[in-house]
Amino acid sequence: EMAQAALGAAGLHLDELNKLRVLEPEAAQQTGQLREECRAFLDKIAEFQKIVGSLIELVDQLAKAAESDKMKVL
Repeated sequence: EMAQAALGAAGLHLDELNKLRVLEPEAAQQTGQLREECRAFLDKIAEFQKIVGSLIELVDQLAKAAESDKMKVL
């Protein structure tokens, strides 16, 4: 419609709720999608850090047990 074309020419856009936006609808949608992908990535990184932390603890315990066994042998 004419009003939307005039707004678009001024760099303004209406979203699905008829709120005035500066960002183009497609760019806004892509930005939202990227935000969700980043959140999912950060969640995976946090989970990875937990797993690595547990692995480090386990290796440390095994090293202490091995050192203790060496002392018993000596």
